[in-house]
Amino acid sequence: MKRKLVIVLVAALIGAGVGAALGYGPLLKYRSDGTLGVEMSLPEYKRITEVADAPATLHWLAAVVPLPAGLSAGERARLDAQVGQGLWHTPIPKVSKAEAASVPDALLQPDDDKRFAYLGVSLAYVDHDPVRAAQVATWLGTYFKEVAVHEALRSQVERWAAANRQFADRLQQRRLQYAFDMEQAQVRAKAWKTIVAGDAGAERRGSRQLADVPVGADRTLTPMAQLVGAEAAVIDLQGKMNLLDRQAGQQDFARPLIAEAQEALDKAKDGAGSLTQVSELVARYAKAASTDAEREVLASMAGDVSQIGARFLSQARFVALPSVPTSPQRPSPRMVIVLCALLAAFLGAAFVWRELLVKLLWEGDDEARTVKSEKTT
Repeated sequence: MKRKLVIVLVAALIGAGVGAALGYGPLLKYRSDGTLGVEMSLPEYKRITEVADAPATLHWLAAVVPLPAGLSAGERARLDAQVGQGLWHTPIPKVSKAEAASVPDALLQPDDDKRFAYLGVSLAYVDHDPVRAAQVATWLGTYFKEVAVHEALRSQVERWAAANRQFADRLQQRRLQYAFDMEQAQVRAKAWKTIVAGDAGAERRGSRQLADVPVGADRTLTPMAQLVGAEAAVIDLQGKMNLLDRQAGQQDFARPLIAEAQEALDKAKDGAGSLTQVSELVARYAKAASTDAEREVLASMAGDVSQIGARFLSQARFVALPSVPTSPQRPSPRMVIVLCALLAAFLGAAFVWRELLVKLLWEGDDEARTVKSEKTT
């Protein structure tokens, strides 16, 4: 009996050793969390994270943004796996589900803030080394910002290109429509001029109709008022045609800039570099601008680029820095040791008293057969 107890004790000790090897080895994991404050809309967050989760993006930016020093090949593979799974980022909504269900929408967010659904993003990384977990989680914040700047710029340039194509597609149609409307308005104005010129009392009778006020359905406009309205329509159409020509000049001037910006983004190595290249491109075109219309469209583009840089680089920062975790994730090493020791002790006891177990099983089976035969008789 004593020998059997010693065997069970030895099995428990061996199980504890295996548990220690597992608990302080592959199963030992420390999780470091941090919060990056950056306002984003839902489409922006989806676009940024889809690109950031791609292994190709990680490898591309890891060559530009230095990884923590001393990262081994195994740790790089672990980083690839965690980034590829997409579990390292979690959005932080401005309004929680509980608040959205209990508080009216108008009181939760002003209209100006509704396009930004998220206040920031929570970043996390799991590693066997707590210090390494904090270092990589901090690096992921820089990685997220670089991807966010690059994708926000790409999205903005795509909107510029789409607006430029849409304007070019409709330009000829709008010009023909305005030309037709102008011809009709000029014909009406000429006809009313002829009528007014042939009516000596038209100016006196229509003097009270010259003010730009609505006329009721029961009142008839005088020829002079009709003439003023026709000439006003001509002036309004001329203003629209001048504005269309101004916009056409702006779009023609911006078209090569947009093409160069797309090429620069395709060749950019990081987010900050792409922001610098597009900003320099806009500044170079600003020096070549010769009209107020060209300077106006460039000022608008420069404002868009500056806003992206401010939101994703200057203003985006860690609200809570990833800290070095003090306790590992569950299961803890001690729990693994205890569980492995108990499992090994149970298996050892089952092996030592295997004959007794077999005998008990056979006896239980015989009793079941006896009861069954009694019921049948």
